[in-house]
Amino acid sequence: MGRSRHCSEDERFLIKKLIKEGKTYKEVQKIIGCSAKMISNALKWEQKTEKRGRKRKTTPQMDRRIAKLAKTQPMMGSKRIKQDLQLTVSTVTIRRRLTEVNLPARSPRKVPLLRKRHVQKRLQFAKEHIDWPEKKWHNILWTDESKIVLFGSQGHRQYVRRPANTEFKPQYSLKTIKHGGASIMIWGCFSYYGVGPIHRIQGIMDQFQYIRILEEVMLPYAEEEMPLRWTFQQDNDPKHTSKRAKAWFQMNKIQLMEWPAQSPDLNPIENLWADIKSAVHEAKPRNAEELWNTVQLSWAAIPVERCQKLVDSMHHRCVAVIGNRGFATKY
Repeated sequence: MGRSRHCSEDERFLIKKLIKEGKTYKEVQKIIGCSAKMISNALKWEQKTEKRGRKRKTTPQMDRRIAKLAKTQPMMGSKRIKQDLQLTVSTVTIRRRLTEVNLPARSPRKVPLLRKRHVQKRLQFAKEHIDWPEKKWHNILWTDESKIVLFGSQGHRQYVRRPANTEFKPQYSLKTIKHGGASIMIWGCFSYYGVGPIHRIQGIMDQFQYIRILEEVMLPYAEEEMPLRWTFQQDNDPKHTSKRAKAWFQMNKIQLMEWPAQSPDLNPIENLWADIKSAVHEAKPRNAEELWNTVQLSWAAIPVERCQKLVDSMHHRCVAVIGNRGFATKY
């Protein structure tokens, strides 16, 4: 007995349609002029996925073991996974399996080390301030110090597009020198109403120099530009919380904001420091004096709208801290 004729796609469609309408095999045979076997094959036929390439080297069980270990120990490399699971496949195959389950290798974000007490304080701050009205945030004077390096980074992660095996060609590499070359320490402040004065710190910053900056730089600006009732924000650096600094704030009747330690992601001035570092990278100053001039110009060029957007982000920052159970956030 010979093999039955294969039906075309149109014939399969018509057969399935007629059978669905309630036609019998004999009625379909008369209409189309085909055998009963051809009708049976048409009803059973399914589109098969085309398989190409060599046989998969890992079993589904091996894939699950690889993924489970990577999830429980996310800092473990593919070489260590191979050793711990005693696998015979290559590390390239292991990395491929992890990519398939959306676990590719990524650079970990650097964040402050948070102890249990830090996490609790951050959560407490976020819960106490999450419902603050926007206008209350407008009365905060945000302050901080930062180190600006002559040959530093852009202030954010940088990538390069290059062919394989060309990582050491000059056009694809970043030039560095020891310790980043010349650097300056700066103190700055800003509020919802725009950037305040920026001050270059000479020598080592201690409690005495800090109080001098408060007295000669910050206070005259705040009395002139800030609302009648305003609050001063600073981090918990020892020179900020020294007895002399506390006495100065009390003597000048300046209200301080309670600030959780290890919380740069809650301070919007950190975003302005990133802007300054990016501007320095673009300007490429050649020495410390040009670096300071670049910092001053880029600080003065920060628009009021940028400051307002950062201050208005405080509600979202509090939400993010609570959402991440007190740990570091994207801010």
